[in-house]
Amino acid sequence: MNGTMTSDQAIACLNLALERNKELFSEAYHLSHAALDLLDQPHMDVEQFMQYQKKRRQADLKYLEAIEHLRLIMAEYPVHLLSAGHSTHQPQVSAEE
Repeated sequence: MNGTMTSDQAIACLNLALERNKELFSEAYHLSHAALDLLDQPHMDVEQFMQYQKKRRQADLKYLEAIEHLRLIMAEYPVHLLSAGHSTHQPQVSAEE
């Protein structure tokens, strides 16, 4: 974290990073469900299954990106700032969208 930032600036940056992280997880979630929807198609052929595998890989990569992004956030911001951001400034994150 930049040592010249005020606490409010740091919390604002943290909230922005957490919002982006929420978007990454949401994108991964939607890719995963789009892949599963392909499996629900009747009379699946090889091409459709390959599309499923491609979508599944995209979802997996997006989940990895979101996890790495969150790891970087955790490394960049001290625990007390994460607690402050979560309790007063962070939008609520739901498991499903």
